[in-house]
Amino acid sequence: MDGDRRVLVATYVALVLLGAMLGIWGAFLVPLRLPGGIEGLAVLIGLLGPAAAGYFGAIGAGSGPAAVMPGIGWIVAVVVLNYSRGGDVVVPGKLAVDPGIGVVGSLFFLSGLVGTLVAGVLAGRKLRRRPPSPPSGS
Repeated sequence: MDGDRRVLVATYVALVLLGAMLGIWGAFLVPLRLPGGIEGLAVLIGLLGPAAAGYFGAIGAGSGPAAVMPGIGWIVAVVVLNYSRGGDVVVPGKLAVDPGIGVVGSLFFLSGLVGTLVAGVLAGRKLRRRPPSPPSGS
């Protein structure tokens, strides 16, 4: 494996891990209420996190597939955090004391998927418009 390929693989791995960390962070913020009862910070993290990490990762790597790597990590982390045989999950579907948490949880799941899609589309457009780099001389 040549050096450029190793760097690209390391970039993909780093982007997947970054996406997983964003997914874990956002999942634990779903029940958070900011002062004034404002909710939905997790939704913003779910949307903007994978979108920004994927877009900038793809531009930095010069590779379109890099745009979806944070989204893959995000999805895996969120699915793992919400699977339990005993019923204990990080993102609750509903709570009797907080009926809005189910909506925030559902929007959190959707926001990560949309953020991944946004990163892929924006990075794909940007990379197609980029002029080809000149070949390295001897």
